[in-house]
Amino acid sequence: MKKIFLALLISMASMLSVNAQSIFDGFFDTPSYNNNSSHSASITFRNQSDYTMTIRILHAQGGYYSSLVLRPHTSSSVSFSKSGYFKLKIKAVSSFGDVSYHDGGKFSVTCTSTEWTEGEMSFKLSSYGSGLGPKISAKEFESNY
Repeated sequence: MKKIFLALLISMASMLSVNAQSIFDGFFDTPSYNNNSSHSASITFRNQSDYTMTIRILHAQGGYYSSLVLRPHTSSSVSFSKSGYFKLKIKAVSSFGDVSYHDGGKFSVTCTSTEWTEGEMSFKLSSYGSGLGPKISAKEFESNY
């Protein structure tokens, strides 16, 4: 009788142990986070004209962010790691060396773990008139405001 009771007690203890293990399995483990959850925003800038363009990207409240030079009919992408508001300044140079400077306007970028900007901006300047925004001075183009 003692042997049967002991065997029954051991089998019940092992069943409880298995149940407890399945209930708490992974409970005390360190949670795993998906390291791929951070995304970067990206904007592709396209030059659709015969002019070479220098694009200056500034923080909307002031401060330099990035710049790029686009030869005629080329494109380049810029990455953004944080959400924010930005503004553009554009320098266009013709193949004859004529230079014009333009205020390219403002834009916003979203960059969170669930939403991020992926966009494209195209620029075209014709010899018949501007298409890049209001003209500015060279000094204003060079400033970070």
